[in-house]
Amino acid sequence: MHKPQITMHTRYRIRGMDPEPQELPEEAVTVGRWLLVGALTGVEVATLSVWLALVGGAEPFSRPIAVSVVVLCAGLQVEHFLTDLAVNGADIGFPLGQTLVVSISEAALWFGWLTLAASMGGLRGIFVSGVAFAVLLSIQHTVETNALGHRPLDARLFEPATVGFSLITAAGATAWLALTAPVAGTGSFARFIGSLGLDPGAFGFTLLFFAVVAERVMVVRLARQNRSSTTVPYRHRYASNIRIR
Repeated sequence: MHKPQITMHTRYRIRGMDPEPQELPEEAVTVGRWLLVGALTGVEVATLSVWLALVGGAEPFSRPIAVSVVVLCAGLQVEHFLTDLAVNGADIGFPLGQTLVVSISEAALWFGWLTLAASMGGLRGIFVSGVAFAVLLSIQHTVETNALGHRPLDARLFEPATVGFSLITAAGATAWLALTAPVAGTGSFARFIGSLGLDPGAFGFTLLFFAVVAERVMVVRLARQNRSSTTVPYRHRYASNIRIR
């Protein structure tokens, strides 16, 4: 029996008969996006808590410090990957190399902030380190939103929209540091919170959590706004027959 020969042209026609990629309902996409925001917030807060516990009282260049570097960088890497999914869905926001740059630079900011606060001590050290942290975080967040919006990392180094939530993050982190691992000269703040019948550690953790929630929500919103002006070639998308808007 003669078998029909399948030519390149025939294969192309068969492939062209594949159904068009389906789009998820907008409501499902929105719910999934904000569930991801909740998940990545939990990852970042848990990472920072483990990191601070490891560096607390550790000697410079010791094993706990080395472990804390790995924990912080790995946790931030997971957080940025989840942020990418929340912003871009099935589209690739930025490749692994750029993600590593963003994660390592943010880890360096957290270490620098902690080192400055501990070395200066007191309320003055807390204030100065917090202000410097907020300024540098605004640049960090601008670079991150550049990448998430499919732009080069250095497309823009300062975005006014990042100032507000960078200040919130720095304020929440500063309060968390003073209450969880009090810097010399800041114990009065923890005692004041305790006099209100609140647990200082739990209160500081709560402030950090809500600061990170505000930060991640605004990063996702800003990155999606930036993304709307750019497009990604289809070959850079994840292999999927479902498009997530």
